[in-house]
Amino acid sequence: MKPELIIIGAGLGAESMTLEGLNALKTAEVVLFDRLVHEDTLKLIPESAVKESVGKHPYSRNCIRQDDINSVINKYLTEGRRVVRLKGGDSTLFARSLEEAEEAARCGASCRIIPGVTSASTLASKITRALTDRRSVSGCVFITGHLKDGKCEHNWKALAELGMTIVIYMGVRNGRHIADELIKNGMRPETSAVVGSRLESVDEKICVTTLACLGDVLETGEYPHPSTIIIGNPVG
Repeated sequence: MKPELIIIGAGLGAESMTLEGLNALKTAEVVLFDRLVHEDTLKLIPESAVKESVGKHPYSRNCIRQDDINSVINKYLTEGRRVVRLKGGDSTLFARSLEEAEEAARCGASCRIIPGVTSASTLASKITRALTDRRSVSGCVFITGHLKDGKCEHNWKALAELGMTIVIYMGVRNGRHIADELIKNGMRPETSAVVGSRLESVDEKICVTTLACLGDVLETGEYPHPSTIIIGNPVG
C-alpha cells in the first residue's frame, strides 16, 4: 500500500468533525494530533493506531517546531504507513497544512486535506450571529494576529475601508495594536467586536464588546489562548 497523509480538520467540539473526516480517521495507522482536538474526538481514534501528540503551546520555549512535526510525518510515511494529521478547527486556515502536504510529496506519499468547521464559524453561531449579511456586509476577511516573526503588520487602511467582517486568529497578544490601527485608519470605534476563548471546552468564555474596548478586554487576561476575534457589525 502506498503511504498516505490525510490532514483532517476536526473542528472544536466533540461532534464538529465531518463524516468524511470521521471515515478517514477510522482508516488511520498513525494519528498525529494537535493540542486543540477535543478529548472526545480523540476517543474515536482506532485502538490499533499509533497515537502521538504534536500539539503546539504558543510562546512556550518548549513548543514543538513545525520542522519537528514534519520529521515525524516523514518517519511514518517512509515506513509506508497511512498517517492522519488531526487538527483542531479547519485544516485549511492557519493550520500549516501546505507545509505538511509538501513533506508528504517529498516522501513520495499521496495526500488528502479534509476541511473542518473553523473557530470563527463556531464563535458566530454561539452568539446567534453570522460572518456576513447580504443587506450590509458582503464579505469576510481572515487574518493572523501573529506573523512568523511575532509582529502583526497588515495593510490597515485597506482592512478598515473594506467594510467587511474581519476575523483574527492568534490575536490576543497584539489585540490592542490591531484595534488601534483599525481605528487610526478610519474604522469606527463603536464597531462591534466579539472574543471567544477556548471554545467548546469547559473553560469557554465569550465577550461581546466594541473595537474601542477590545484592547482593554484582551488585557484583562480573562481571554487566553486560543482565542478568536471577530470585528464587524454582523456580530453586534
